[in-house]
Amino acid sequence: MKLLGTLLLKTSLFQVPSAVNLCRSLCTQVPTPVYTKEGDDGITETCKGDRRPKDDNIFDAVGATDELSSYIGLAREFAIDNQHVYTDKLNRIQCILVDISSAILKSPKQGQRMLLSEQHTKDLEEWIEEYSSQLPPLENYVIPGGGKACASLHVARTICRRAERCVVPLVRQGNLDKEAQIYLNRLGDFLLTISRVAARFDKRDESIYIPQPEVSQEIKPT
Repeated sequence: MKLLGTLLLKTSLFQVPSAVNLCRSLCTQVPTPVYTKEGDDGITETCKGDRRPKDDNIFDAVGATDELSSYIGLAREFAIDNQHVYTDKLNRIQCILVDISSAILKSPKQGQRMLLSEQHTKDLEEWIEEYSSQLPPLENYVIPGGGKACASLHVARTICRRAERCVVPLVRQGNLDKEAQIYLNRLGDFLLTISRVAARFDKRDESIYIPQPEVSQEIKPT
């Protein structure tokens, strides 16, 4: 935990290490420099030292997960500014996303995978139920908007769905615990729910999709 705290402190300043470097630090307990020049040729490595091209499925999944955590961090800052009550949950989610990135980068050895706790998903489900009870039923399609925190959470939600799509092939191939996929699926639902909560905290109306009347055009003969 001390090491993780040091890494998070480091990322809050001017240097933001890549997810790969973060994983190396967690695996080796040795601080990793911000740049190594090892990836200049388009090849990088996993925690286990496997050399892979940077457009490999593994790094697509890690990149999407890292992007998701970054946008949740931005949404959290907007929420803190307006004293929203769920900010500690967003921070906890970011820490779990680090665990998921680490699991993605740790290539399985002899059929073994880094397992993720089912309790994390259960926590999301409990939070969804808790906050949903404070909201009116979702009867219309919600358009992203409703304040900075709300809109940022909507962006995080869409990135979450992309991260989920990126881990699906890794789970299918047996390279990642399915619980990571389940967690991301439930996280997308939580982010939608909490975006609606954010709009209420900021006393903003949710943007609702309103179908436009169909306009029929008479085709004139030529």
